[in-house]
Amino acid sequence: MSSIFSFGEKIPEYDYKVINEREARASAGIMFLLGLLSLFSLFMFRTLFYAEIFSITFILEFAIRIFVNPRYAPYMVLGSLIVSNQEPDWVEAKPKKFAWVLGLLLGFIMAYFILYDIMTPARLLTCVICLILLYLESVFGICLGCILYHKLNIKLENCPGGVCEVEKKYPTRRLKQGMMTLLYLVLFTGLYGTLKTYKYGGNTTMQAMSQEERDLKEFESDEVDTSTQTTMAHPVKIAANSPIVSEKLIPSKESDTKDCTPPQWAIDMGHKELWKEHHGCK
Repeated sequence: MSSIFSFGEKIPEYDYKVINEREARASAGIMFLLGLLSLFSLFMFRTLFYAEIFSITFILEFAIRIFVNPRYAPYMVLGSLIVSNQEPDWVEAKPKKFAWVLGLLLGFIMAYFILYDIMTPARLLTCVICLILLYLESVFGICLGCILYHKLNIKLENCPGGVCEVEKKYPTRRLKQGMMTLLYLVLFTGLYGTLKTYKYGGNTTMQAMSQEERDLKEFESDEVDTSTQTTMAHPVKIAANSPIVSEKLIPSKESDTKDCTPPQWAIDMGHKELWKEHHGCK
């Protein structure tokens, strides 16, 4: 019974209980993917069903991890299956438990919104915070709850990713990495501004049109103006008992003498006959 209700595993090499970091990161990646898809379905299909299903499994996952055993939590089981052929990366269990308690608290907040069917920005913010925490742990191996546990001056023997020791060992390297990150941030910002200004004309919401598309757009716009002017200059009166006729413009007398030779761009675009029809040359 004690082996079932137990947080962490006892390994002969360590004097404290440990958690396999690879399994924890794999389960976080699975949860992040499902959470992101459920959030996507909210905006795509206008339904909370999938988001609420994921929220319930999220709460169940952390409840089993904390009150029963991480080995029996559904996402941990799937994560351990995926990384079963990898060498375990053992870390101390206590900071993980602290981090997962914080995750369960977020789960309780989501449960409150689900139970009372409350739609508020705070609900979306809670989901986004959960996704950010899952993303950081699965992709970068950053357990913010574990770091907070360390910042509370609680003694740790083996924290995830070795973050407790890295800051002391490599302060110069971290400074260089920060400066390089800032440099690339400035570079990419300049690249974004240049591309937006010179290719998209300051508007990134519309796709850039080819020259042929621009010519066609101008052509159609000109024809709308010409049609409007012709209609205003030559109104057509239709008797009440007259049959319905197609809406074609009646060309003026000037159309008999005007040049009906289509321009080269209309010929190249295959709109030769269309150009003639719009200009009353048929």
